[in-house]
Amino acid sequence: MAKIETLTAYKCKFSYLQRNNPLLEKQREAIKEGKDPEYSFSDFIDIYQTYTKNLAIGENTDRAIILDEDKISEKEKKGLKMWHLVPSAGKQGKPVTVVKRKSGKKYDFGSDSAALYEHHVFIYESQDGLYAIFHRQNGSGCKSVFLETANKAIKSEGLKLEMELIVPMADGLKDATATKITLQFVKHDKSSDVADNIKGSKKKNIIRDLGLNLEASENKKILGVFKNMQAGKIDQAEAFAQIKAELKDSDDYNDAEIKLRLGNRYKKVKWNEFESIMGAHDISNALHEACRFSHDFVGELTKLADDYYKDIIESGEV
Repeated sequence: MAKIETLTAYKCKFSYLQRNNPLLEKQREAIKEGKDPEYSFSDFIDIYQTYTKNLAIGENTDRAIILDEDKISEKEKKGLKMWHLVPSAGKQGKPVTVVKRKSGKKYDFGSDSAALYEHHVFIYESQDGLYAIFHRQNGSGCKSVFLETANKAIKSEGLKLEMELIVPMADGLKDATATKITLQFVKHDKSSDVADNIKGSKKKNIIRDLGLNLEASENKKILGVFKNMQAGKIDQAEAFAQIKAELKDSDDYNDAEIKLRLGNRYKKVKWNEFESIMGAHDISNALHEACRFSHDFVGELTKLADDYYKDIIESGEV
């Protein structure tokens, strides 16, 4: 089965922390005047590489990331600065078994280990702004842990990195229609399986859910919120808050599931997976075809990321 290769793009910017800013007194005037910090990706990458040179662990995910200095390449062309980052990221805090394919020999590692895989991130900075393009293979990427650890790395600077999803203009999923959203009140309890508890696993326990038919006129406001998120006008957190604001007794809901119609078929999507699915620009055929002749995966992937960036800028949609 051929691998699914996608690119997901974000428009990025650095801004001042509004809450828990350790440099609030120093930055107060700039924040009050609505100024953007004079801070570039060049300033950021040195701090981030130092922060992640060993192992940076996400608090809101079960993922970790490492970015070695020799996994960062930089070039500049006609005022456009470009970085290619190859961080290693993946699951942490769970036992891992590594099997040698030729010998069949097994190596067991405990729950203090992390299973990390190489990922590819492309950064573009010019007068048009700052953009990040993340490569995902078979749905696996590193955006969430990258963003979380990036913000932990620069918090001491009184800054945060914001990423706004760019929905591909020509990909089929942008035309997906949401037909139902099910809000859920979820608690993560310890599993009844002793082995799971040793691994630190938690069982998702749905206490209560509320299904909303988005094809009904009574829910048109909620559908409108969803469409704004789908178009990239608001982020997931803001969309969830707006949806809850339209409902009574909704404070407890902390998760959701979405039912999408794509042509004649339907697909259920978890709330926290929606962004990566809607932002997916499928390059599978183009990448596989190019690699058949060149046998240069990274080179061909870089070309496709560069082309996607150019398409985004030329579209004028951002």
